[in-house]
Amino acid sequence: MTKRRSKNSKKRSLLKLCFPLYFIICLFAIIWLKAAVVNLEYELGDLGRTRAELGRERKMLVAQRASHYSTEKIEKVALNSLGMTLPVRENVYYVKRAPVAGPYKASLK
Repeated sequence: MTKRRSKNSKKRSLLKLCFPLYFIICLFAIIWLKAAVVNLEYELGDLGRTRAELGRERKMLVAQRASHYSTEKIEKVALNSLGMTLPVRENVYYVKRAPVAGPYKASLK
C-alpha cells in the first residue's frame, strides 16, 4: 500500500508542478497572440493610409497626364517651342477615302 501511495504522491506533486507551468505558458501564448493581432492592426492601418495616399497621387497624375495631352497644350508647344505655324488655307488638301479592297467573293449560288 505504501508503494501505491508513494506513486500517487509523486503523480500529484508532478501535477502540482506542471499545472502552474502549463497555465503560465498558456497565459503568455494568449498575450503574445493578442500583441500580434494588435501589431497587425497597426500595420493594416498604415497600409490603408498608404493606399489612400497612393490613390490621391494617382488621381493627380491622371489629371496631369490629361493636361499634357490636351490639344491646347500640344498646339502651344508646337507653335512656341517647335516653331511650327498654322497652315494657310490654300495649302490644305482633303483626301477622299476610298473603300478598302476586300476579298473577292465567288459563290455558286
